[in-house]
Amino acid sequence: MIIDGHAHISPEAHSNAETLIAAMNDAEVSRAVLIPGGMLDVRQMTDYVTGKKKPETVEPPNDFVLQMIKENPDYFIGFCCMNPNEKIDVITEKLEQHAKDGFKGVKMAPMVHQFSLLGKASKSIADLCGQLGMPYYTHTLFHASASTSSVGTLAKEFKNTNFVIGHMGFGPLDVEAIELASTLDNVYLETSTANFLSIKMAVEKAGAEKMFYGSEFPMSDPVVERTKIERLNIPDGQKEQIYSKTILELLKA
Repeated sequence: MIIDGHAHISPEAHSNAETLIAAMNDAEVSRAVLIPGGMLDVRQMTDYVTGKKKPETVEPPNDFVLQMIKENPDYFIGFCCMNPNEKIDVITEKLEQHAKDGFKGVKMAPMVHQFSLLGKASKSIADLCGQLGMPYYTHTLFHASASTSSVGTLAKEFKNTNFVIGHMGFGPLDVEAIELASTLDNVYLETSTANFLSIKMAVEKAGAEKMFYGSEFPMSDPVVERTKIERLNIPDGQKEQIYSKTILELLKA
């Protein structure tokens, strides 16, 4: 079985359920972990990175993801996206409800919501993730408020929570992300859009059991991202670990 551990979905034609399922079939992917999309137009990503554009909405479309899961239960698993700029009691209530609704993890979006990973709200979410058994997935940025080292600080403070560094960290090759995954039991790496060398180094240093495959659909493609895993000179068992076992263990599925 191959599971895409990180795919965005929205009502737009380039990233809707029909388009994603077709891409999954091309890549022989059985299931995908859905992340709310549409808060940024990924076709103009550099404008967001440089600050020329602001997110279209800061309210994560979790309801749409839940609807897609209900309509396609054989294909999709869901992560909810949380806005840490809301009041903590509101965040807590929403996250507990998301867990009851069937979401399996939490996605944090520092570029969209412009918050500190080490802020009070983020820490509350991290703590609650541990209690609910939900992985805390985040992007990292070239900024102290959302740096790779901040994930390490969170992981050391909230040892009962599993943390996932999206896209193997920040930049072309985030050696700090690989180091954290290799030294901390509760830090994992998701491979989408990472370059081949960084994935190879992560397997050698952190191990396949600390990594899982993702596509970053629609910015990238399940076949393209699979090719990087296929090119690794590792046993089939390690590829299977990256393709499905690690994410299933994190989701307790």
